[in-house]
Amino acid sequence: MTPESPFHLTFLVFDGFSNMILACAIEPLRAARDISGKRLFSWQIATMDGQPATSSSRLSLAADLSADRIGATDALVVVTGYGARDHMSRAATQIIRRKSRGLPLTVGLDTGAWLMAGAGLLTGRRATIHWMELDAFAETFLDVDSLTTPWVQDGDCVTCGGAGGVLDWTLSLISGRGDEALSFDVANMFGRIAATSGPYDSPVDYPPAVPRMMDLGLPPALQRAVKAMRETADTPLPLPDIAEIAAVSLRTLDRMFMATLQMPAGRYYRLIRLSHARALAMDTRLTLAEIAARTGFASSATLARAYRSQYGETIGAARQG
Repeated sequence: MTPESPFHLTFLVFDGFSNMILACAIEPLRAARDISGKRLFSWQIATMDGQPATSSSRLSLAADLSADRIGATDALVVVTGYGARDHMSRAATQIIRRKSRGLPLTVGLDTGAWLMAGAGLLTGRRATIHWMELDAFAETFLDVDSLTTPWVQDGDCVTCGGAGGVLDWTLSLISGRGDEALSFDVANMFGRIAATSGPYDSPVDYPPAVPRMMDLGLPPALQRAVKAMRETADTPLPLPDIAEIAAVSLRTLDRMFMATLQMPAGRYYRLIRLSHARALAMDTRLTLAEIAARTGFASSATLARAYRSQYGETIGAARQG
């Protein structure tokens, strides 16, 4: 039976958030209202001080209210991207802890799990975070069971990693408040294979039939190779090992990368590592040498050359904004 009152979500947004992450949460809710003709969901945007939040692509998002004015709501959704560590102030964790008390759901999107864990909400629980932050998250919060899954729910806490996981969770929420048919219709609007009936509890629960949004259309062997490359960005494997994981020959692997992604496998692997280095540069205070070590580059000089060649600027310039 359709609930009479809308499920109200408060998105607590921090600077550095991803527009795509927020859109994957809000746009399906809007679509569900439009398709059903019912006001199933409502939402508002909050920031710590009530001022606009600036996204990772420098777009400005107006806030409806400041965090201390958050009142009755059904879900507190913490949205962070770059700079999650910098946002983990005493004021922020206290707000999250206080405003989440007694709510049906507290949700962390992208790197939002970092602030939820800092507020003590994930102690002894299963959680996930954006794959680039997973290792650091697991090392920092030893009392959290960190999973490599798109999204996971443990009790009243939900955490999502990338945009695909956010969209899958939102579709699940739509299914729960509406029905499976509505969730399916919304999924089709966004070119998404319908999500499974519940959250993923372990990597094996993430079936090939429901690939991450960025992997849609990739051959299964290429999906396996790309997944292995992402998971080993900090400790790169030899390409023959990647080919073995993908269950193809090295020559076939290279041919598949060229045919599908228009670049050799080795170059794509390097781009993943450079992307990881860029995230570390923007989101941490690690030295160039430390970033090089964490992304599998032989030296800081090697990383600096590769980074400048790829992004047209130095890591220092990137950090200065």
